Amino acid sequence: MSMIHVMEGYGLLGHGRKILDFGSSNLYTATPEEVAAFVKRHNPKPRSDLDAWAARLAAGSQPDASGQALNQAFAGELFEAAGMGYDAIDIADGYKTTIVDLNSKRLPEKMVGAYDTVLNHGTSEHILNQMNVFAAVHAATKKDGLIMHLVPSIGYVDHGYFCYTSRFFFDLAAYNNYEVVDMWYDGPASQENVFASARQYQTYFPVLTKRLEKIGQVERESLLDRTNIPTISIALVYRKVKNVPFMGTVETSTSVGALPSDLLSAYKS
Repeated sequence: MSMIHVMEGYGLLGHGRKILDFGSSNLYTATPEEVAAFVKRHNPKPRSDLDAWAARLAAGSQPDASGQALNQAFAGELFEAAGMGYDAIDIADGYKTTIVDLNSKRLPEKMVGAYDTVLNHGTSEHILNQMNVFAAVHAATKKDGLIMHLVPSIGYVDHGYFCYTSRFFFDLAAYNNYEVVDMWYDGPASQENVFASARQYQTYFPVLTKRLEKIGQVERESLLDRTNIPTISIALVYRKVKNVPFMGTVETSTSVGALPSDLLSAYKS
């Protein structure tokens, strides 16, 4: 529930707000007391079976005996009980989820400009078409609505396709007239090994086995294998100040030669 409290603090959650979740988010390690208190803070007329319902939701948010998450409690259930509207989009079925493959499909028209709060808590890094997914986030958000991204930044060598720099998010804000409400890093959450993916994929690509066999024999591979890589996430909260068309970003900090004026003019709003 710690992230729920963070979102409350930034005004992302509240009675009557319509929320779109990129990926149907699960609720983790909540207590019945926390669940019931959250609902009461936001909904002046909570459900009559609140205590029993809160106990059920909290139980589903706990890990099993082996420490693995049960994934039997959805954040959307909590938000709706607190008087908020909730939808999600994903490629897999989940709570109040519309199936949308953002590699190739646009945001459904009924969702355009419909949401006070849009959440991307660890979904965009799994989507190859980055332009499309961030355009969908932009399109879904009302003017003066809030957007929150919480995604991998450092480490995560075998998680999804992308890690994000702060430069990307600052440029995204500048090009799209977002107010940066806040930005922070979370972690380190765990330690990873640089060869994690190579070990998984060596069955398919035998050349990877040859590289892995150098561990313990070659200094570079041996040192890298011993290096524990911290996993750190980046979080940002934006306010969409203007209803303007989504603008992609162009990164020019390492460009050596002059940039064509027609190229740059395409990124001016």
